[in-house]
Amino acid sequence: MKRKVVASCRANIARNNRGRAGYTLMEIMLVVAIIAVLAGGVIIKMTGILDVTKIQRAEQDIANIYSALKLYEARNNQLPEQGQGLDALVNPPSTGTPPSNWVKLMDSLPLDPWNTPYQYRNPGKKDPSGVDVYSFGPQRKEGDGNVYRRVN
Repeated sequence: MKRKVVASCRANIARNNRGRAGYTLMEIMLVVAIIAVLAGGVIIKMTGILDVTKIQRAEQDIANIYSALKLYEARNNQLPEQGQGLDALVNPPSTGTPPSNWVKLMDSLPLDPWNTPYQYRNPGKKDPSGVDVYSFGPQRKEGDGNVYRRVN
C-alpha cells in the first residue's frame, strides 16, 4: 500500500511539472535586468571612492618625497635648486650649486596616480619659505585641482 501511495505521488509531481521544464525568457530577462541595475549602482559608488584613493595616494607619495627632501637638506645644508628639481634625489645634480654630500635617496621618482610626474617649485608658491611638491591632479595641468600636502 505504501508503495502505491509513493508511486502515485511521484506520478502527480511528474504530471504537474511537465509544463515547467525550465525558466521562461521573461524570467531570465528580469533577473539580468536586476543584476545590471545593481552593478550600475555599485560602479557609480566605486567611482567616487577611486578618486578619493588616488588623492590619498598622491598625498602619501608627496609626504615620502618631502621626507627625502628633508634628508637631502640635512646632508647638504640646502634643498635642490629649481633647475635641479626632484631628480636630485635620484641622480647627482649636474647644474647649479653641487651638493657637498650627495647620496641617492630614492631609487626612482614615482609618477602620480594620473601618470604624470610630481612637480617641484623652489621657492614655493604655497610655502614661500620652503618648497612646493605637488601633483597636477586629474586635470594634468596647473590649477585648482592640484594635490598638495604640506609637511613641516
